[in-house]
Amino acid sequence: MRGHISHESKPYILEILQYIINSEGRALLEIECDDLGATIQRKLSYLHSVKANAIISGHLLRSTAAFIDGNIMDYLTGIRNSSYEEGIQTLLMFIFKLVSISKYCQGLVKKACCLLVPRLCTTVGFVLVSLNICWYNNIHAEALSWISLGLNTDVASGKLKLASMLYCIGDTQRAELVLRDIEGSCDLNIVEPICSCHDFISQGLRRGFLAVADNHNEEAIQYTTAFCVKFLPCEINCVPHELRHETFRSTQEDLAFRGEDNWMDLAVIDSLPYLYFLQYKTYSNLGRQEDKQRALSNLVRSTDQEPNLGHRETALNILGQCMEQEDRAVDAFHCYLLSLKLRERNNAAKFHICRLLSTMVNAN
Repeated sequence: MRGHISHESKPYILEILQYIINSEGRALLEIECDDLGATIQRKLSYLHSVKANAIISGHLLRSTAAFIDGNIMDYLTGIRNSSYEEGIQTLLMFIFKLVSISKYCQGLVKKACCLLVPRLCTTVGFVLVSLNICWYNNIHAEALSWISLGLNTDVASGKLKLASMLYCIGDTQRAELVLRDIEGSCDLNIVEPICSCHDFISQGLRRGFLAVADNHNEEAIQYTTAFCVKFLPCEINCVPHELRHETFRSTQEDLAFRGEDNWMDLAVIDSLPYLYFLQYKTYSNLGRQEDKQRALSNLVRSTDQEPNLGHRETALNILGQCMEQEDRAVDAFHCYLLSLKLRERNNAAKFHICRLLSTMVNAN
């Protein structure tokens, strides 16, 4: 600023700065430009209305959930290229090792093992289901038993995989029941999306989540969090074709830009958009047009407005395919372009755009 402030103005500016310093920050609340003062006041009012220990508890609970999700992703990416049999054997090895550790340890180590094992058990179940569908076109009771061991570890992700499986085998009635149960349990004022696949800027925690965290320990993860839904390639028969494209998101050129993002070999999507997508598909099969349109509207809203989605580009790809099924090609194209804007490389939107343009050209 040297040379840009006149000598006459300096005393006036110093007086203002002294006032700001002496006010201990209160002067900031008086700033009218861009409503900055009012914005700061709203932020302060929120912080004062939420107890400090609730904020701390909320961040601890979310960090615990992210720790679980990150470790599960490490296990899954380690077997992402495995066959059915190799995947099952490796998962069983992980489970037995964690169970063995928990037997001889106490405290946090034991608790960590108990939080991880059920999720791995459910994954074993879905790999078995995918294998059963591939070989026998039938589902064995053993697979369902494995699935049940970790079905309720969070609000949505395990049950969504169950609903996805039921949809894929044509049992739309039971799929609809599972989806209805999930929607009834998913209080949007409380439930926080959890995704540790990659770093992204997340917004503040919900007040309802903070309130629950203030009065509960790690068991609250079961009813306050919704992990992103992850499908290994060897679970592919439990995945609708719209989501299967995500396992082929990378061109040969894209592979060089992946870095450590090994999750890209999986089909991964946030729970809330996947809930509404599965509802859209299920209600479509059941011929319930009003419910189908409600699900589509919810999918649009969650994809656009939910602040803490880790895989928004995937949600947009799914939404685009729904728009295609609604004969809204322009809207579908817009969804794919928005998806590419979010993730320029390693994005199945490139495939969808080429496919959609080909369909439009051939139609004419």
